[in-house]
Amino acid sequence: MGEAEGVATGAAEIAAGLRSAMRRMPGAVALISTIDPGTDQPAGLAASAVIPVSMEPPSMLVSINRNASAHAAIERAGKFCINLLGTEQTALVGLFSSSDMREKRFSGPEWLRSGGLPYLAGACSNLFCTISKTLLFGTHELFVGEVFEVISGSESGDPLGWIEGGFARLGPL
Repeated sequence: MGEAEGVATGAAEIAAGLRSAMRRMPGAVALISTIDPGTDQPAGLAASAVIPVSMEPPSMLVSINRNASAHAAIERAGKFCINLLGTEQTALVGLFSSSDMREKRFSGPEWLRSGGLPYLAGACSNLFCTISKTLLFGTHELFVGEVFEVISGSESGDPLGWIEGGFARLGPL
């Protein structure tokens, strides 16, 4: 039997194939926020690697690159907030993706606090989590957080998604 067309076999080919395949997998866009207990300053980043884990106990998983500026703050704080964005909040993604803009991330009046964590008022939802498990794997650390508070935002806007390297509108068919 011959090799199937387009089959990746080497490590570099597999990584490139996985990257290409994941571009086709839609995901929600979120801002992960926390307070660094060492500085009492907010820290955060944009993320699309956010998934529900369980309803018993209610829990979420976020995958954070260990080189991200907010990684150490999340680890030290032991808690974080997942702010699920709407389509009208695309500008915030650039703000939270650029290290040059770090000082401006939490400067707007739309940032409030609950449970000691900053959260984005007007987000589709805000999920407040306490870290219960972690796993180091490759360049990332997986944080499983038990949800201790949920704020449901406006249902009038569409959730913001990410696919094919760009923003997408997520909604029912």
